[in-house]
Amino acid sequence: MAYFIALSGLVLIGLVVYDAVQTTLSAARAGPLARLLGRFVWLSVLRLHRRFSRHGWLEAVGPWVTVALMVTWVGLIWLGWWLVFCSQEAAVFHPDSGTFANPMERLYFVGYTITTLGYGDFVPGSAEWQLLAVVAAANGFFLLTLAVTYILSVMSAVVQKRQLALSIHALGETPASIVENLVGEGDFSVLAGQVDELQPTIISVGQQHLAYPMLHYYHQGDIERALPVALCRLYQALAIVCHGSTSLSPSVRVKLQATLYALDNFLSVLCHDFVRPGRRTPEIAAAWLPATAALDVSPEALCQRLEALEEQRTWLAYVHKDGWDWRAMWVH
Repeated sequence: MAYFIALSGLVLIGLVVYDAVQTTLSAARAGPLARLLGRFVWLSVLRLHRRFSRHGWLEAVGPWVTVALMVTWVGLIWLGWWLVFCSQEAAVFHPDSGTFANPMERLYFVGYTITTLGYGDFVPGSAEWQLLAVVAAANGFFLLTLAVTYILSVMSAVVQKRQLALSIHALGETPASIVENLVGEGDFSVLAGQVDELQPTIISVGQQHLAYPMLHYYHQGDIERALPVALCRLYQALAIVCHGSTSLSPSVRVKLQATLYALDNFLSVLCHDFVRPGRRTPEIAAAWLPATAALDVSPEALCQRLEALEEQRTWLAYVHKDGWDWRAMWVH
């Protein structure tokens, strides 16, 4: 029985360490605990948002899921080491009274050991348990340091995510207004120059979403700061120009397509861990398209070309998963 209790504790500790390392250091995807916790909370609140239309509820998910994950890690590591130190009666000793600790006292001992407080009220009962106490302290210090560093990195990425959304929103409030504002002399060179400057930031934020999966759950209720809305609008504006103008210069087309590639890369990152392509193809109304003579394709034909793009399904899924309506991408 003692070996089973100790083994259960070690398995629990191993699960937490794996989840923490996978989430914070892999730069690829969240660990199983982080993934299950984040998705469960987000999808639950998203259902409520769709019923009551409360963006404030979605805004609360990111910070509270992050805190809940840190608490879960600490709580499970505490429980794991408590099971280990409960596996033998002689594991924890009270030096003043000369008695072995009861279960609650062992919980207290493990708590101040993994937080490296080291009060000394209780001590390990033998040399082997002293060694395990050192390992527990190192484990707790590593986990707490990892958690704090991760939170600071996530906060920095959230700020950059909001800055990117504002930069795109400054170009125009809808795909049509982005095209109309940056048509220039009809060659879209102004648009190409603006989006070319955004490429590095788009790629950087996309990689941050991959490195810090918690970013998926940081929602902005203000549409001007909502990155899914901003990126979708930018994609639609670029797609309108690339598919609606047959007279683009090679240099302009290369810059626009390079930014489209950056957006596609961002979308592939989200599909990898969070967003799945929607089943239906979103509809695009001709009234949503820009009114500019620089586009030499008819509105009806342009709508068909845009709706035929495979990426549209994923953009639809992305904005819906973030609590926004498809129409909000096109109409201010």
